[in-house]
Amino acid sequence: MNRVKKIVCLIVLGFSVMVGFSPAQAQSQGVDFGGARLDELTIKLGLSVSQQEQVKALLEKYSISAGGIREGLVLVQQNIRSANLGRLTDANIERLSNETGRLSAAHTESLLTTQRDFYALLTVKQKREYNKMRSAALAAQAGQLPNK
Repeated sequence: MNRVKKIVCLIVLGFSVMVGFSPAQAQSQGVDFGGARLDELTIKLGLSVSQQEQVKALLEKYSISAGGIREGLVLVQQNIRSANLGRLTDANIERLSNETGRLSAAHTESLLTTQRDFYALLTVKQKREYNKMRSAALAAQAGQLPNK
């Protein structure tokens, strides 16, 4: 039973991570770009019109990927909730665990690829400023004051 609880926790965690990544929400929520939205990034980093369009394209691509992953997580979660516990085999648990892991890995890959591709769009000066923004956002998340 402990393994089933672990799977359910992973599903819920994965699902909660995925909620809210529509294209419009991705831009408004910052999608882990140093905690900033596109309009803030444009101002703080001085993004050119071309860079803004490239960032929008990255966010759209990420949103499509996240949507597919979210659908997969919903399906796995439904399968877990509806599992006949009397007939739940180790093979069933392993299959659901593997699918959860695959979806989590796909999300991680999509998120990190988006972040890497965003960073690659920046000039050296913009990267320095973005690194400061990102450090401050990480420190704020940890409940610490950013180092100056």
